[in-house]
Amino acid sequence: MDGYLLYSGCLIPSRLPFLEASSRFVLDRLGVTYEPFPEGTCCVEPIGLRSLGYDAWLLVVARMLSIAESRGKDVLMLCNGCFLSFKEAAHALEDERVRHRVNQGLAEIGREYHGGARVRHLMEVLQEVGSSRMESMVTAPQDRLRLALHPGCHVIRPAKVLRVDAHYSPRVLADIASRTGAQVVSNDAWPRCCGGGLAGVDDRISSAILQDNVDSFKAAGANCILTPCPFCFVQFDLRQKQGLPVLYLSELVALAFGASPELIGLKYHRTKLE
Repeated sequence: MDGYLLYSGCLIPSRLPFLEASSRFVLDRLGVTYEPFPEGTCCVEPIGLRSLGYDAWLLVVARMLSIAESRGKDVLMLCNGCFLSFKEAAHALEDERVRHRVNQGLAEIGREYHGGARVRHLMEVLQEVGSSRMESMVTAPQDRLRLALHPGCHVIRPAKVLRVDAHYSPRVLADIASRTGAQVVSNDAWPRCCGGGLAGVDDRISSAILQDNVDSFKAAGANCILTPCPFCFVQFDLRQKQGLPVLYLSELVALAFGASPELIGLKYHRTKLE
């Protein structure tokens, strides 16, 4: 495969376009080749929508995977939820019987998927850059940040399918953060949910989970939360009461690479980073 199709999902373009701006800044600085995903649709969100129509979910994702495959590209994801949806669909489509059934549906729109496109998360791409190269590109060390890490559920579990990091005692996000000069003060052995997936079901429980996370982060001495998930970003930025700011992964790296806060849209954060 030659380069990536950049899939930004639904949440980032509709509510958080500044997260894509910082991601593009970082990818450009690193010389990663990418282009916008053509004719993309919703990934069929993996918490609720997928359960309403399993076969429809497989067909939707297989269509997009077939687009990447036909263009000789892998898919680069900026969203944990989209990443999980694509990865689990690709895993299911490894079964020839499932792929044959899905391809019968794709044939009606003149498409077919053979299993040739990989799905990558931004966190994977940054990890593969390597510490020495990334550290050599840091022009503004973020040494005033004391980070609490929140990888989010959908980039580490199920680990056997996603294959980004260990589901217990994950290290990838900490490794990347440390390259920027920031100090990691909280990296739970068993990362907890942010509570966002329950917001539409039981707001009281969702808020309690969020509160528990933030309390533990503050107790560890954190002055900022770091996450690679836009859904978790929204939960921490909009719904917490303590005012502990949150950075999306590419925002941290972009700042370390010399991007100004204005360039990557930090002014759009609800909880401001001083």
